[in-house]
Amino acid sequence: MRILRAWKIPLFIVLIFCGCAVIPTSQPTNDNLDIPLDQGAVYLIDEADVVVSVSGATETIIHQKIIITGEKGKQHGTLQISYDSERQSIDIIEAKTITPENLVLRAQKSNIKIVTPAELTPYSVLYPGIKVCTVNLPSVGIGSTVEYTYKIKTNKPLMPGEFWDGFYFQSEEPFVLSRYRLWVPEKMQIHTFPFSVELKQRTKKGNLYCYEWSKKNMPAITPEIMMPPLEEIVPRVLVTSIDDWDQIGRWFFNLAKDSTVYDSNLKNLALKLTENKKDNDEKIKAVYHYICKNIRYIGLELGIHGFKPHSAKDVIKLGYGDCKDKAALMVAMLRSINIPSYIALINTDRYIEENIPFPGQFNHAIVAIPKDSSFMILDPTSEVFPYPQVPPYDQNKAVLVPTEGKTYLVKSYTSNPEENKKTRNINVYFDEDGNIEANVKMIPEGIFNAAIRNNFRFLSEEEKRRQLSRDLNSLVPNTTLKSFEIKGIESLEEEVEENYAFTSARYGIKMQDTFIFKPAFLEKIEGTEIVSLEKRNFPIRFHYKSAFIDKICFYLPQGYRVDTYPEPIRITNKFGNYSINVKIENNTLVYQRYFSIDVLEINPQDYIEFRQFYQACSYFDGLPVILKKIH
Repeated sequence: MRILRAWKIPLFIVLIFCGCAVIPTSQPTNDNLDIPLDQGAVYLIDEADVVVSVSGATETIIHQKIIITGEKGKQHGTLQISYDSERQSIDIIEAKTITPENLVLRAQKSNIKIVTPAELTPYSVLYPGIKVCTVNLPSVGIGSTVEYTYKIKTNKPLMPGEFWDGFYFQSEEPFVLSRYRLWVPEKMQIHTFPFSVELKQRTKKGNLYCYEWSKKNMPAITPEIMMPPLEEIVPRVLVTSIDDWDQIGRWFFNLAKDSTVYDSNLKNLALKLTENKKDNDEKIKAVYHYICKNIRYIGLELGIHGFKPHSAKDVIKLGYGDCKDKAALMVAMLRSINIPSYIALINTDRYIEENIPFPGQFNHAIVAIPKDSSFMILDPTSEVFPYPQVPPYDQNKAVLVPTEGKTYLVKSYTSNPEENKKTRNINVYFDEDGNIEANVKMIPEGIFNAAIRNNFRFLSEEEKRRQLSRDLNSLVPNTTLKSFEIKGIESLEEEVEENYAFTSARYGIKMQDTFIFKPAFLEKIEGTEIVSLEKRNFPIRFHYKSAFIDKICFYLPQGYRVDTYPEPIRITNKFGNYSINVKIENNTLVYQRYFSIDVLEINPQDYIEFRQFYQACSYFDGLPVILKKIH
């Protein structure tokens, strides 16, 4: 299955596709197949034939035959294929529905549309070639079969004379037959990297070598919460004609270098932004914040519109650009004030195979600035992460940095839990009926700082109030927000801080002479859905490490004394830390809680131990404080 990458913003539904023109003489049929009826759909045939020329141009013929077994499978009635019309053409060879009665209903020309995505229409100046071919198949229902064959012809390869591709043999729906055939000129050297799939045959026909990989009767992958992307775990083969990363680096550096040329206007802007800045660190910060705030990000992945950035001069003039365009602008501005910098490549969705030189493994462009013996990376597509922070999806990833003389493959920085921290100081006042008044001060750092900016910066005061009220009621029922102030969300130069006050009816439960409440207040583990499975087949992957610190002062109702409260607890292991501590001073109970996740991934072998840790934290978060009436 060749996976067509989705764009960064949800422009439209992009279906997973693959295919082949050559249909085997012995095709799977619906007869005598054990078809699972609870999957929604089953791929009877999933194959691709790719023919490569010496220039790197390709013809890919895609053939799929899918039986619809449930409501979910009806989505296969619409096929959507994105492509770059400046480099590629598409031809729908056949598209049909076979009804349960064995009637063949072919898609007509009127069912096939080629359009510019509506979301990209305002930006067609920079991205005129992006098109979507949509095929609507007739009368797709349960029991019917859809079958289509189409050809994508790439006339202008991204890297002349070179080729790379990937095929995936398993997905979230069952495959009866999944096959990938690759035809390459005998003079073209290729490197193949199979994962859990074997080469079935290598034959020569004329001046072409044909490589064939296939898998049969592949069951559906059952998704697990917070699992890695499918591309990392399913059987697959990656193919490249490129020898090493340095070859890719030289190509990309030369491809992008004209885009980073600055003119007097760009230089004057950079000088104005950085005047009175005492060092390069402050200058980089000024340029980065300017681009984050003033240049709109258009979310296209690399490969959708090639790898070549548009001119920095055009990007600043138009005021928008995709990732590589914003990176080119930042590099041009920094170079204009004599700060070396480079456009770098990264994959924000998954970990790449670092031993496979394969440009298609990257989907995003960022900025790399030499620092000490390595590079500092910045992502100017982000609008909510202040300098020098980078979003979690850029962290702990392989980054390709092409420079004038050498290409580097470096690992990006990974923030520790204390850098993604949420700290709360809370005062809670009880009355005799269990109602509370609470005052909260929350200091977010890292990802939590960015999240508050992202959630609130475009809202009116009334919209902010309603959003915060909804959030509070999801944590503490029967809450009424009395006042709030959210500082620092308008500027990356300021620290974010939340202050708010609210009341909640009957948070404390009265039963005769007893008064009960849970001291784990706004931050607590109530749901254990991430450890709901008894065992896992795939790792749990966290996007970031994090820490939560709460200090809550409960001012207890008059006439009551503390009878029972949670004992001090401290749990420390390789996954994280958890502690609670309670102090009683006069009529005040001070509850302190710390919880952190210190790893990015839990492998299946460690899952049981992690599950016990997480369930224990949830249990201790649920322990109550019990008060008794003083007689």
